[in-house]
Amino acid sequence: MAWCIEFSSARFLPTLPEDCQANPGVYGFELALWLAQALNRQGVVTGYPSAEDWGWCFDYAPTDDLRLTIACASLCKADAGYDGRPIGWAVSIREQRGLEQRLHNLSNHTALENLGRHIVDLLRAEHIDAMHVPPIA
Repeated sequence: MAWCIEFSSARFLPTLPEDCQANPGVYGFELALWLAQALNRQGVVTGYPSAEDWGWCFDYAPTDDLRLTIACASLCKADAGYDGRPIGWAVSIREQRGLEQRLHNLSNHTALENLGRHIVDLLRAEHIDAMHVPPIA
């Protein structure tokens, strides 16, 4: 199961040139770093963001049997993040389940939803209207 939050903002536009990004038009470091730091200030300690071909992600693992991956990516074309105008963003949260959890179809939907709501609240505190997209199975 996954949660997805989408919004448009100029708040997290890339600061480094296009050739320093994960791929052309693939931004998200500034959003991922801000989000990891904002969560940490609220007592939700995460890992540092790391680059992927499609954006940036980091983990939140409050217990040995719960690990959530938070992914941040832009929803725009290459070079769109450099003109100062808002671009689309997506933050997704996916539970990483071990073999035993998958075999027994165990999931922690409550933790996933609580973190998703927490992220929406953090974005709203920045005056960003975030839209929650229905969960993906």
